[in-house]
Amino acid sequence: MSKLSRLAAVASLGAAAVVAPAAAWAAPKPKAKVETVVYVVRRGDTLYDLAANYLLRTSDYAVVQRRNRIANPRRLPIGAKLEIPVALLRTTPTEARVASYRGEASAIVQGRTIAITRGMMLPEGSIVTTGPNASVRLALNDGSQVALPSQSRIRIEVLRHTPLTDSVERTFSLEAGRSEATVKPMTKPRDGFTILTPLSVTAVRGTAFRVIYDAEAERAWTEVVDGTVNVASAVDSSASVTPEAFGVKASRQGVTTPAPLLPPTSVTAPGRVQDEPDVVFDLTPVPGAAKYRARLAADAGLLDILDEVTVDRPYASFKDVGNGALFVQVTALDADGLEGMPNTYGFSRFRQGLKLSAPTAAGDHWLFQWEPEGEGQHTYRFQIADKPEGVPLVDEAGLSEGRITVTDLPDGTYYWRVQSVVVRDGQRFEKWSPVQQFRIGG
Repeated sequence: MSKLSRLAAVASLGAAAVVAPAAAWAAPKPKAKVETVVYVVRRGDTLYDLAANYLLRTSDYAVVQRRNRIANPRRLPIGAKLEIPVALLRTTPTEARVASYRGEASAIVQGRTIAITRGMMLPEGSIVTTGPNASVRLALNDGSQVALPSQSRIRIEVLRHTPLTDSVERTFSLEAGRSEATVKPMTKPRDGFTILTPLSVTAVRGTAFRVIYDAEAERAWTEVVDGTVNVASAVDSSASVTPEAFGVKASRQGVTTPAPLLPPTSVTAPGRVQDEPDVVFDLTPVPGAAKYRARLAADAGLLDILDEVTVDRPYASFKDVGNGALFVQVTALDADGLEGMPNTYGFSRFRQGLKLSAPTAAGDHWLFQWEPEGEGQHTYRFQIADKPEGVPLVDEAGLSEGRITVTDLPDGTYYWRVQSVVVRDGQRFEKWSPVQQFRIGG
């Protein structure tokens, strides 16, 4: 029985205990309805073959024979519909694959704690934990994904394939922190995907959503980014069908009605090259936002998360970011912790800069020097003018060294700057230094 079924059974028994009157005797309880699936007989099928291929035990054919009143288990009419109890169906375990990870993350597998590695397979019962500034993304056989950001813990409860129905059941228990799931649309009636917390049961058939659990506050959140999610309370009978761009909270008081998520925030000037020491993003303020979150990734689908920050104002900064084509996803969070709808942007990261030295004089010769910052083969353009934005008196391009000597400058105030040029992977990166001022004579 799945955890969801067990929860329903407990709720049902609890309700019966409350309303049943005291009596010296009790009427016999009706038999619980047996959950079944329907199998349509194909040419060549026998009950013996069906039992050998799809049931827990070969002898279970007799149960199917009695239930369907079949005279000869070797002769089945083509097209006949057989009711087969679900409890008899054979299932095979599947595994989740670690598609990507970052930072310190571990898994408990069959009672043994091991470090997470890319590509490792995790069976049912495994517990995945992420530390500070860490993340793990799990890939399932059908392409569905479960992501675990930093300081979170999730248990893989059920990963099962049922051969007779060709259906899959996936159940995860979020024990702490946050999880994000992208679930491929399910095509079989008995396919299932569920994320449990001690307060909520979130079940979907194909969507993108987030589940958060705060044990200390005794609250859980479900936020729907795409599709529709069914959220049921794990403590009472309350439930909610939550549509896209809405979220619900679960507590000891049950599940709330859906509330709209905050609209997406935006990145100002998203297309500019990030060439400063830190990668920074100015965000547009969102009314009602208490915090903002930014995730840095190596791919548009955020399968490979590089870093994540949550900040109190619409400004995000990342340190020690390598060069390359990267992506950032930004969201706003309300005062209750519900995360809003996301926006994702691609950008180029190419660290580039110049460190300029003060000019030095030798007679009427002035030496200007600078050092490049960042990777690649640099060429330079040097300009000097007698006004901050005036026409250059000297404009030299194509310099291969970080120096140039200028002669015969009369007394006065001058303004100079240097441009760094790097060509990488067919793309030209240019950056001017800040304008520097210097004076000759009194």
